[in-house]
Amino acid sequence: MTWCIGIIGTGTAPTGTNVPPAPIREIAADGFAPELIEPRLRTFPMTPYDRGLTALAYLDCALEAEKAGFDAVFINTVGDYGIDEMKSATGMVVVGAGEATMAMCVNTGRRFSIVTIWPPKLNFIQQERLSSCGMQDRCASIRNVQEDREVEGVAQAAATTANLKDRNESLKRRIVDAINAAVSEDGADTIMLGCTCMAPVGPDVAAQVNVPVFESMRTGYKTAEALLTLGVRHSDAAYPKPNPDNLSAVGALVAGQGNMDLGGDCEVCVIDPESDKP
Repeated sequence: MTWCIGIIGTGTAPTGTNVPPAPIREIAADGFAPELIEPRLRTFPMTPYDRGLTALAYLDCALEAEKAGFDAVFINTVGDYGIDEMKSATGMVVVGAGEATMAMCVNTGRRFSIVTIWPPKLNFIQQERLSSCGMQDRCASIRNVQEDREVEGVAQAAATTANLKDRNESLKRRIVDAINAAVSEDGADTIMLGCTCMAPVGPDVAAQVNVPVFESMRTGYKTAEALLTLGVRHSDAAYPKPNPDNLSAVGALVAGQGNMDLGGDCEVCVIDPESDKP
């Protein structure tokens, strides 16, 4: 038996392939078939408004995945865009990188810190997840590796992700320094890397510190595999099913825009298909 897991979330730039990111391919267990599903509506959630658009686009992906026979979807972003709506609207296993990684952190320690490559102006993404998941009291801090002035637009964001893919030593040192500060100054005993785009450097930085470090892409994907293996998914009592007649509205709204890109080819969280082939 093979379980099919749809991977939703690579940023706004289309890859033109169904090949999932390399970190997922490398850890996928036998009997699981991860496949990338690209959204028809693409935008980077730089603001709460953009977050709402992204949630709609990701929900559309999940509904289409269920129609195609997928067994699970993994939201490959710490923002978990559309996760509650997916759990309500589908009968698949639904896992978000943010929610799953926070749960793993509190299972292995008392208080965790989120260390993210992105600047404070994007902290609303992690703050929403902490609030929705009831994790505010377990989170010691959010540590930002970069400042707002360092990431003011697409060009700076692209440079950051390029450095992550190249496992830039200077950037890794800044991440390690932020982790050590979270432990020594904030009281964290476990660390969550706050963006799935940090996957290329996750193992490297984890090897340089003395507390557990959970990289969100790998942690979230493996959670999806675990739930499928256990034969459980989210509770319908917690996520009631909508009126079936309303489910087609999402696809109609997204289809009305075509394959629309709202905001440029931002490289945030995009896996380069040319350098990342199986």
